[in-house]
Amino acid sequence: MTIKIDNPEIESFFINEFKSDVKKFSAFILDNLEKYKKDNEFQTVSLDPEKNSYKLNFDNLDVVEEDANPFENIDDVAIYAEKLRENAWR
Repeated sequence: MTIKIDNPEIESFFINEFKSDVKKFSAFILDNLEKYKKDNEFQTVSLDPEKNSYKLNFDNLDVVEEDANPFENIDDVAIYAEKLRENAWR
């Protein structure tokens, strides 16, 4: 789930309140959506995946080297994992 927040005060609230606890954050969002749905006429429309998606086409898949390593430039796994977590939350 990705939410873009343009208000620094609200962003700070979410960061401090949930501290990267995805389950707690998801529960908060779902609970409040349920409350909103009860108080307001809130309807969603399911999209047809056939009409609203596209196929990724890759060139030269037969040329991919089996010994290709996308992580070969990583020296310290702990630092790399920490950066991934920081970027995932933001």
